[in-house]
Amino acid sequence: MSVGYVKSLDGVRAIAIILVMTFHAGLNEFGWMGVQLFFVLSGFLITRILWSEKHKPTPLGHKFKKFWVRRSLRIFPLYFGFLIALGISYLIFHFPDYYKTFIPYLSTYTFNYTRTMPDWEQTPLFTHLWSLSIEEQFYLFFPLLIFFGSKKLIKILMVAIVIFAPLIRYLLGEYFLSKGHSGYIMSDAVYWHTASHLDAFFCGGLITVLSIDKKVNRTARWFAVSLIVAIAAGAISFFTSSYSGTYLSNLGYGHGHFEHFEHVWTYTLLNFAFAMLILHLISQERNKVLSALMESSWMVRIGRVSYGMYIFHWAILYYVFERLFPTTNFWYKLILFLPYLLAVYLFSELSYRLFESKFIQLKDRFFPDKKNQSVSSVQEKASASENL
Repeated sequence: MSVGYVKSLDGVRAIAIILVMTFHAGLNEFGWMGVQLFFVLSGFLITRILWSEKHKPTPLGHKFKKFWVRRSLRIFPLYFGFLIALGISYLIFHFPDYYKTFIPYLSTYTFNYTRTMPDWEQTPLFTHLWSLSIEEQFYLFFPLLIFFGSKKLIKILMVAIVIFAPLIRYLLGEYFLSKGHSGYIMSDAVYWHTASHLDAFFCGGLITVLSIDKKVNRTARWFAVSLIVAIAAGAISFFTSSYSGTYLSNLGYGHGHFEHFEHVWTYTLLNFAFAMLILHLISQERNKVLSALMESSWMVRIGRVSYGMYIFHWAILYYVFERLFPTTNFWYKLILFLPYLLAVYLFSELSYRLFESKFIQLKDRFFPDKKNQSVSSVQEKASASENL
């Protein structure tokens, strides 16, 4: 079926950002999956946009400019505005003191390659921005593949990457270990590497490229099977490992685990399950209860501003909530999560209305879509999570 704006995909964004926030709030060890969900969803949305443009009789240069300018107007203002604000803080207060070290990487979207640096340290101000580096690198090369490649080449390459991605991650892991890095740093470095997540983007993108949404029926069954396989694999990994903690805290997908080569296979299973979720939500046979949840007003509102929520959430948690309400008690953290979520949402909503929307409106001024209703154009206008 032709997909323009799918309201329930805003709900998917909301689920993704809430998962990430629960992870950083210390409520679980599996919330990092939200980033993986963002990657798969981004791959689906961006491929829809580019695939539609590929078949239009417009000059090639116009296609590139349209895509990159529209993406830049959505992504750059908030991202670089945030970095500039940090820069002003550094100049006045010399805070954060590691800003000077990392700003060259942050400003060039190569921050995801800093994980193995000797002086690397985690910061709630911008550690999580590694994923935006991967997104931008994908936006840079993927249009080249779509617009210059033949349909056959594109399909073969995307399928091959999905199939061989576990091998790529295994080889990356062995490389980092050979450099003397610990297992935890190795796992993180693999996780931060762009090559480790090409299959996430392609799992979402293949829904369009292979016309899976037009060929596959019983999408609920496909989603259920993929989810069961992912849960079962996680359970087996957890109960045969030596890691501490409870199963419900990480579901076998604890961040930084590597005892069972989790850096190799976990992303593949999650990518496939998330792709099947998206496939189900865009199908005509989508579950009414699931769709109603994803399309509820608050889920849609959170999804719309999820880009800002992703950028701001960790700093708000660390410098506001954890300073005002310091605690290590799980139940206390759980009680505080709702006001924390609301505070991040409200701050991001203000950012969206007062700042981001001004640049978003320029997209159609520079490169208007006919009636603003071409394939995925409405989805792109509403999108925040494509940039994560």
